[in-house]
Amino acid sequence: MKTQNPNIDEWILAYLNQEIGEEDRQTLDTWVMASEENRAYFRKTCEVWLLSGSGTIRDRYDARRAFELFKAEHADEFAADRRKSTPARLLRYGVAASVAALIGVFAYWGGNHRGAEKVKGQFADIVVEAPLGSLTHLTLPDGTTVTLNAGSRMVYSQGFGVSDRTVSLSGEGWFEVARNENLPMIVASDDILVRVVGTQFNFRDYPEDFEAIVSLKEGKVALTNKLRPSDAGKYLNPNQRVVLEKNSGEMHVESKDASKAMLWTTGDLFFDEELLTDIARELERHYNVKITILGDKLRDLRVYGHFVCREMGIEEILEVLSATNQIDYSIDGGMVTMREHQ
Repeated sequence: MKTQNPNIDEWILAYLNQEIGEEDRQTLDTWVMASEENRAYFRKTCEVWLLSGSGTIRDRYDARRAFELFKAEHADEFAADRRKSTPARLLRYGVAASVAALIGVFAYWGGNHRGAEKVKGQFADIVVEAPLGSLTHLTLPDGTTVTLNAGSRMVYSQGFGVSDRTVSLSGEGWFEVARNENLPMIVASDDILVRVVGTQFNFRDYPEDFEAIVSLKEGKVALTNKLRPSDAGKYLNPNQRVVLEKNSGEMHVESKDASKAMLWTTGDLFFDEELLTDIARELERHYNVKITILGDKLRDLRVYGHFVCREMGIEEILEVLSATNQIDYSIDGGMVTMREHQ
């Protein structure tokens, strides 16, 4: 590829150092978009530049020299990895943290140019999952921290932070969003969408649950009911939550202590007048068991409870639930059956 245009490395390096002129930038733009091979080379060069340290401490030494030395030392890997996908390369080099810096570089290229949209289209989706019985913690490129509850799945673009901060969530997540008034963050599921600038909130919408719940601890969030698009204009203030009933599409706001909504992040389970059916699903995910509920009365039952799961097994929790004299249960291996108390 370089034999086709020997100036490519110089242009890329000038671009990365934010020293590229408009004419060279347009030429580089055209070259990058000419083929997938060129785009792969461009992405790889950006990663090598970041790995060399040039992007963070270039004022302390010769960035070009460091860049060339690093490429020379990893020439074989550099050539081989041009044929691999971006996620595979990131895993190979163990440089997932460099994605944040790389995105910042692409954001610089964007500015008022059409290049940002073109580059953004090259990014693949990143999928993060929390297996049953465990939690997953991560930090997004903008500094936002997320904790995913068991059985949750979150998807966002490698271009997160370029022109949007959008994530798709199936399950439950606790978000501490880095503030950026110019680029709001959007968290969306199939049923509800939350738009925030910078705040702390809990988002819960498992596909199998009958209700979706968003609880706000700090800041303010705007809500969109995707089941009823006309039901717009709802906002949450601190210590409020919204409950979306999926069967009816109705969404209502109520005052609740939001700190309770995040107890699951420390291994506790807290249910504030929630449907037993949804509680059963949560217990399934946390203890990796299968729960069957028999009887229509129990399907409409709401339960209040706080369980310290790191100290309690599934049978101990079932014993607490049965103490309400509304639930009987039986356990057969990993199968739990709940029925109306007789």
